[in-house]
Amino acid sequence: MRDLHLEVVGGVAMLVIDRPGARNALALQTMDELDEALETVRLQRARVLVIRGAGEKAFCAGGDIKELEGMRSESEAAAMAHRMRATLDRIPQLAIPVIAGLNGDALGGGAELAIACDFRVAAEHARIGFPQITLGLMPAWGASERLASLIGRARALSVLLGGQPLAAAEALQLGLVEEVVPSAKLKGRLHDLAQAIAAAPPAAVAGIKSSVNAVRPHKNPELADTTVEAFARTWADPAHWEAVEKMEKRRREKR
Repeated sequence: MRDLHLEVVGGVAMLVIDRPGARNALALQTMDELDEALETVRLQRARVLVIRGAGEKAFCAGGDIKELEGMRSESEAAAMAHRMRATLDRIPQLAIPVIAGLNGDALGGGAELAIACDFRVAAEHARIGFPQITLGLMPAWGASERLASLIGRARALSVLLGGQPLAAAEALQLGLVEEVVPSAKLKGRLHDLAQAIAAAPPAAVAGIKSSVNAVRPHKNPELADTTVEAFARTWADPAHWEAVEKMEKRRREKR
């Protein structure tokens, strides 16, 4: 794989998004590789999966705008959204726990990936947020339902409509992440946590995940079509592309 690195050692699968030059953003190929990697993890019978980003600045900055801005139609946007939502829906289907190690910012689609995981451990400097609203968009990959399930309806609305990234400590208070550790200790904490889960009896781990999912599911396939259609309309709306142009202008001015 070009954009991801997957290693399975002693029952622990470590998946690293390795596009630091793009703040580990998801290009179309990265999305394909993520789906491939999740299938590989399932077939290799790992006991736990950790997903993190390369470097210290970003877990994942979302979709790669430079690449995705070539898609302007509703049909293209809907196809991409269906594809990525199906990939994230693989995570709750895995029998093993999936941990998001937030080594840096998880924004937009990166935050969607993070909350699709079973739980999240964040470095103290990391941020997590859903800035889609600032670009005239809405989450497309299931984040609205997952976020409401995690932190409640009112708080989910506040976070999604506000569009501002949350510091790790604030995300911990909201229940958006489960643990915050000093940045220099994140890798060690993820290693220790993954090793402890990998050492537990697989049947017990799978049973616990299955029973928890039954009470509080993080997958709502019946909502996918309606959500994706609404996202595709916002994607194709001129207001979205005007917001993207303004964002790119601000970035150029800061250089």
